[in-house]
Amino acid sequence: MTLMHLSRKPINKRCVVCVILLGVALNLFSSTLVTVYQNRLETSSAYQNLLLQVGTAKQALAAYSDIFDPYLTMNFQPGGLTFNKTVTEGGGNQNHQLNLNMSADLKLFHVLGTSIGLSFPAQYTINNDGESDFVMNSLGLTLSRKLISEEQAQELGIKAQYFNALHAKEQQEWALFFHLVSDIFNQKYYEGLEAVNQKRLEIYNIQYDNALDEDQRDAYLQQKLLAQKALLNTQKMLEQIRLFTPPGFQTLYDQMKTTLQKMYDDYLQFPVCQPSRKIQALELEVEKALAEKKLWFLPYLYNPTLSFSLEYYFDDTKTTGFQGVDFDWSDFDFLPDDFTWPDLGYQAGDFKWSISVTGSLDIFDRGERQTEAFKRENTYNIKLLELNEEKERIEQELRKMIIDIEISKVDLQIKELEFEGKMEDAEKSLTLYQEGFITLEDKQLALLALEQSRLDYIQALHQLYLHQLALLQESGISLGGYLNEDKK
Repeated sequence: MTLMHLSRKPINKRCVVCVILLGVALNLFSSTLVTVYQNRLETSSAYQNLLLQVGTAKQALAAYSDIFDPYLTMNFQPGGLTFNKTVTEGGGNQNHQLNLNMSADLKLFHVLGTSIGLSFPAQYTINNDGESDFVMNSLGLTLSRKLISEEQAQELGIKAQYFNALHAKEQQEWALFFHLVSDIFNQKYYEGLEAVNQKRLEIYNIQYDNALDEDQRDAYLQQKLLAQKALLNTQKMLEQIRLFTPPGFQTLYDQMKTTLQKMYDDYLQFPVCQPSRKIQALELEVEKALAEKKLWFLPYLYNPTLSFSLEYYFDDTKTTGFQGVDFDWSDFDFLPDDFTWPDLGYQAGDFKWSISVTGSLDIFDRGERQTEAFKRENTYNIKLLELNEEKERIEQELRKMIIDIEISKVDLQIKELEFEGKMEDAEKSLTLYQEGFITLEDKQLALLALEQSRLDYIQALHQLYLHQLALLQESGISLGGYLNEDKK
């Protein structure tokens, strides 16, 4: 498939965006290039912040959608770890007791819209006689859910946030990669241009000093000043680049060109149609909005929380409710002699349960419910428009970028013809110099014009690579594949 074929094929009949795993192309990176790019990622605060956002969004999605990944909490309340010591009057009799009260709480969330909790209370006791006792004689179960649950819509929203975070991270990866490519290409061009402008300035200085005619001196002075200005502008551009050291720069430059060409060739030969992260996020937001639209009337309804609790005893437990609490029993001398404290314990097989319905319903408000209902009805249409607009934008950008690539190819041919013309001029100047018709400075200026034309050709080639790279990014390609992210 050639570029011309791509430009002639209607975009709307192709997949709106194409995703191709470029891991193979990135494997072409030399270890030096990989190190340089990884360093750009590691030293970018914006990228590191986006990595944090992706991790947060991924954890939120997993916590919400993975119902079989429970929370298990060891609760040491009430009581916790206590040590009691009783000393009778005169200190003749001492008793001590160590108590450990705890419960293991297991919680599952979002099981068909229901939160489920299990509790296993336990008590461990050891006294001064060395006797110990471990008791776990009951099981607690709690169920809770909204009468009308919107679990699906909420999960779609969390998943959309995850894809949006991934999209932002991938765009930052592209931005840093573009910056790296631009730095390498600009260093190659402007270092060559600096040498040309420096040499021109030296030649114009010589011509200016040797000129005897006043008009010639003025002409050489103008050329000298223009060369000085060009040199300063070139040095200014170099100051804006994170320069690479000379020993390995040429190898880095050659490997970058090879990698970019391979990436673009793979794109033309092996496109895989798949929505980009941005499109996936918008599609999820449309689904969420549709689910909420179907329940547009929910703000007007009483939507209580239904709760069910069950406590089952599979072993006997006896307590008066005052275990572990010291009282001055003389305060209870008003009780009859035959009074016995009520037994608040349970026998094996006993259970207690309860059902509750809680919630609130606004009778009068100031339009908040109407606004919420209106929002639910109209958000779906807005999200659908956003999705269609994004698809249309991508189609338009792809068409423009294909044209930009064609323009860059034409410009490259023009620069090639100009270079060939400058080469002929340089050959003529060399002949004229050898025959004594022009000065050494004129011959050197002709050679510098040839070098300038060569640099202009290289710059046009760089622009072609950058336009091709922009097409890959706009096509929804993830730089380096999915970088081991879950395809959710």
